[in-house]
Amino acid sequence: MQNFQFAQIFTERRKELAVTQEQIAHYVGVSRAAVSKWEKGLSYPDITILPKLATYFNVSIDLLLGYEPQMTKERIMSTYAMFATKLGNEPFEQVDEQIDEMIAEYYSCFPFLLKIVQLYMNYYPKAANPDEILGKCLTLCERIKTQSHHRQLSYEATVLEAYISIMQGKPKQVLELLGEEAAVQYGAEQLIATAHTMLGTKEKAKEVLQVSMYQQTVGLISNATETLLLEIDHTVHFDETIKRIQQLLETFQIANLNPNIALVFYIKAAGGYMMRNQTEQALQMIEYYIKVCSTLKFPLELQGDRYFYKLGDWIDQQERIDKQAPRDNLSIKKDLVTSIANNPIFNALQDNTQFKIMMTNLQHHLQLEEEL
Repeated sequence: MQNFQFAQIFTERRKELAVTQEQIAHYVGVSRAAVSKWEKGLSYPDITILPKLATYFNVSIDLLLGYEPQMTKERIMSTYAMFATKLGNEPFEQVDEQIDEMIAEYYSCFPFLLKIVQLYMNYYPKAANPDEILGKCLTLCERIKTQSHHRQLSYEATVLEAYISIMQGKPKQVLELLGEEAAVQYGAEQLIATAHTMLGTKEKAKEVLQVSMYQQTVGLISNATETLLLEIDHTVHFDETIKRIQQLLETFQIANLNPNIALVFYIKAAGGYMMRNQTEQALQMIEYYIKVCSTLKFPLELQGDRYFYKLGDWIDQQERIDKQAPRDNLSIKKDLVTSIANNPIFNALQDNTQFKIMMTNLQHHLQLEEEL
């Protein structure tokens, strides 16, 4: 176990109290030689002695052992980033073994388990047996739901289960997990903001409303994007949806705040135009996509801006939100290209001169000439 540091902590506590090995040996009823071995890391005290030692040093048993069953937010995020980099550059199965070791060590750190599920969901296609990895994700989600006794964590685990069900082609299971109808929104954020205002915490009220505006704007764009392929045969609605989403993207400068939202829109809009045999419009959407890609700064980071100036503070406060992108830079860059170049819906464009030039420019912007 990475944090099992009994020898070091025992020695430090003994010296802080200015007691000898012999005094401790007499207190717990062992030989001085046994205590010496503890400090050298050659052996450990019997489990029945640990409570007495912890009492003597006035610390918990976990602290005496140097074991932290719960990881800090910072450590969870840094561990995620480390494994993301490894999964992007090393054999999946090799890294998976290391992840399993960490899961075993922190099996009761539920925010960590949730991040591991997200990690696997971003890299599972690289596994020799992707279905097995998704199954592991479902097992972790179930543990979080049944053992964490934390409403928000349980809800997030349920949503991840629904995503996995979509990946597995099980739509009925999604509806069983989340329900079949859109939930009624009761405006809880407004009540929370009003309460903060009444209590004199005006800045917190601003933050609550800005975060709500941001999330609802992003949600509106995402939901509208999802309707595009459902409205292929409804020309007026399809065209109007694209027009309105583009206005929202520009008004709220979403490409700077959350570029992924804009990129997904342009891919789906281009795909929709291809299905409608509108090649020129499809190429225009791809051009917008490449324009967003050309402005990306790596590593990608979720942040606020001059309008949503409270968003950054909120992100910093959230235990399960990481500023950094969920995958390593190289994997993201490659997917930005392959999402267009290897997408079957754009096969008819492969011989199009304009399309070829745009794809070359995209690889150039992302500095991927050698990697692809």
